[in-house]
Amino acid sequence: MIIKNTRILHLLMLHLLISEVIKHMQRFIELGEGYGDIYELIELARHMPDRLEEFIKISTTKNDTQLLSFAIIMKPTDIGDFQPIYISLEGVPVRDQQTSKRLQLFEKTARDHNHTVKELTVKPSTSFHEKMLYYQYLIGIFRMNRFIR
Repeated sequence: MIIKNTRILHLLMLHLLISEVIKHMQRFIELGEGYGDIYELIELARHMPDRLEEFIKISTTKNDTQLLSFAIIMKPTDIGDFQPIYISLEGVPVRDQQTSKRLQLFEKTARDHNHTVKELTVKPSTSFHEKMLYYQYLIGIFRMNRFIR
């Protein structure tokens, strides 16, 4: 079948693209910026071990300070194919020659569930006009690294 009308072709391509995006819907669920929120992230992992897909440590530099974010990607739900990504965003500063206790806890939780922590270095969220644009940027990086579908 040859489609000569470019408008119909564009609409068909848009429909295919939208249906692919809807098929695998990822969404960030932000827990906060570090201190107590990392413990909530760990509890989520402990209470849903069968849903754990990836543990990710994200490094960034914001206002000349290196910060860490921690994210856990869950397996997609059976109904709706929704894939949550829980994140504690840019709240853990990196100190020279010290390993943060929160980082140690995150790494231990990953090991306890037979996962390794994947590491990324990305732009800070302040580089984007809206947080949603930042999350779309991260989803692109996660897809490129095959952390999500």
